[in-house]
Amino acid sequence: MEDQGRDLTISNRTIFRIIIILLITYLLLKLFTKSYYIFELIFLSFIFAIALNPVVSKISHSLRIKSRGIATGIAYIVVIGIISYILILVTPSLAEQTINYAKNLPTTISDLQNPNTGAGRFVNKYHLNNQVNSIQEYAKSHTTNLHIPVFSTASKIGNVLEAIVIVLVLTFMMLVEGPKWLNSYMKISFGKRDWHARLAKKMNRIVSGYINGQILLALIGAAFSFVTLAIASSILNVQINTLALTVIIFFTGLIPLFGHIIGTIVVVIACLFVSWPLALIMAIALTLYLQIENITFQPYIQAKYNEITPLLVFISALIGIAAGGLFGAFIAIPFAGCIKVAIEEFLVQRKLIDTKS
Repeated sequence: MEDQGRDLTISNRTIFRIIIILLITYLLLKLFTKSYYIFELIFLSFIFAIALNPVVSKISHSLRIKSRGIATGIAYIVVIGIISYILILVTPSLAEQTINYAKNLPTTISDLQNPNTGAGRFVNKYHLNNQVNSIQEYAKSHTTNLHIPVFSTASKIGNVLEAIVIVLVLTFMMLVEGPKWLNSYMKISFGKRDWHARLAKKMNRIVSGYINGQILLALIGAAFSFVTLAIASSILNVQINTLALTVIIFFTGLIPLFGHIIGTIVVVIACLFVSWPLALIMAIALTLYLQIENITFQPYIQAKYNEITPLLVFISALIGIAAGGLFGAFIAIPFAGCIKVAIEEFLVQRKLIDTKS
């Protein structure tokens, strides 16, 4: 039996389509790499819009406001007012402590070099003189060239403020126009309207639940830090801005998995400038708290709100950090939860898995 060869004919139209698809894919990848930072801000705004959507809807329903823009404006005023009030309470104390630290830095270094002080004896005992001298030289070089880090810091602050304004504007516009876009999409979804509506509802629950879970974890960590810091500073008769450090713990706690570690480092360093026994107590207390949090309610809360296992929560956060730093870690968990829901809904629609599985 002879093998009959078959000729494969590819039309010019097919070749042209392949070239166009490859060209469009290349341009999209190029656009994404060039505009990666903007896409991050857009996605962050999308998460905030979903998280604030229940609040806006509640305000609109309670106050019987037909205009969604007015309801969104009221929600914005409340949120920004709370954040501004916290900053007004915290910023002056932080600035005062920073100024006092800068003024007392020469005295602190002198104490480390004085063999008659406890710190000096500790340095001499463990032969840390070279390290102290390095710190002194580092402090001198950064105080003599103070204008360089000041301009650098001002530039970074400007970039952060620019990003905040962009996110606030995008979130506002998404909250106002989002329902219209969703309704328009549902109208053109033809026979799959119920499926798309169910999928959108589940994804909305995951993202809003993620935000609520992170806020809950941050509040628990901040409350523990406030109580511990207040008791320890009272016992040691040390004055320190407990509220400011608590706010730092809260905001860093919004970063999944690694946020409280960052907050702990900041708090311990701040306490070290006031009293090393206080710094030691806070280091031990916050470290114990982190261990308890990581093995108990932290994975439980995230897994419950995001409907994914603690293992996937941890893996998602690691991938997010590798891809986009702390911002990537913040958005990776709800993104993974949405992908999981989309895959499950697809499999259910194809009747490959049971709805209850």
